[in-house]
Amino acid sequence: MKSNAPGQLLGFSMQFPRALYHLLRSAPKDVVCVEVLGDVATLKSDGELLAEEDKSSIVGNPLTDKSTDLWKTFSNWIEAIKNGFIDVERTKFLLYSNRSGREGIVNKFSSAQCHSDIQRALEYTKKKLGDIKSDHDIWTYYDFVVNRNEALLFKIIQRFELQIGNGAGYEDVRIEIQRKHVPEGQIEFLMENLSGWVQKVITEKIVAHKGATISWEEFDRHFKVVFDRSRCRELIDFTMHYSKEHDNVQKHVKNRPIYLRQLESIELDETDILDAISDYLRADINLEKWIANEIINEEIAFEFEDKLTKFWGNQRKE
Repeated sequence: MKSNAPGQLLGFSMQFPRALYHLLRSAPKDVVCVEVLGDVATLKSDGELLAEEDKSSIVGNPLTDKSTDLWKTFSNWIEAIKNGFIDVERTKFLLYSNRSGREGIVNKFSSAQCHSDIQRALEYTKKKLGDIKSDHDIWTYYDFVVNRNEALLFKIIQRFELQIGNGAGYEDVRIEIQRKHVPEGQIEFLMENLSGWVQKVITEKIVAHKGATISWEEFDRHFKVVFDRSRCRELIDFTMHYSKEHDNVQKHVKNRPIYLRQLESIELDETDILDAISDYLRADINLEKWIANEIINEEIAFEFEDKLTKFWGNQRKE
């Protein structure tokens, strides 16, 4: 039994990583919304609008020249402009696809940089699709967009961008998190937590009959909490307790470094000394791991060591 359900599910679920992507790129007082002004939109603090439509496919390019998705998208934008929902002069139009394909009309629209480029793209479109019959699946949309509203289409193309992603849209999210100087070891934790939070907030607002929107301020509060948590969870003990038979422990017993001689001078018993050696070795390994995982850097480690040395030096003088 054939079903398009997986493809439809992908198309809907992709809006959540796209919303997260735009939240990561947003600024104070911006608002990101889902299924309010198209698939995903960002209402900028200055009144500008970024309107995005998302098109996905499991097997091929969803934006071919004769794709219903392509022409329905432009048709919907023109309808929204005509009905006063979108101000074409203050809107950027973004079409996102999770798969690339042979370059065609949509690529020409996206790459058009000036009036003459747009005019050539429109002429190419009319030549390429001029023989479309009225019973074709795209005819209603194509006729409305190109034949009956060419002036509005021209304005949309002036502000239009095609963005090609990959898979389910999470790679774009990963890149945006990485751009915020988040260590590699924390990206996956952040991405999973933020993704779940965005989906939960949007779903709960829809159920409560509220607008499916998330403000920059809401996102910022949650991001800071999760980011702090991601760093805390990395500050874990990477090692197990060292037994007294361990080679490294016995090496310290044999070499008697300064800290051991100090412990001996205050007459600590053997058990306490072996515990101290184990703690020392674990701390040394953890320090290396934390530096490797970019939780701290060598400068911080040396600064900490220097402060400890000065502290105990002062204690000795007292």
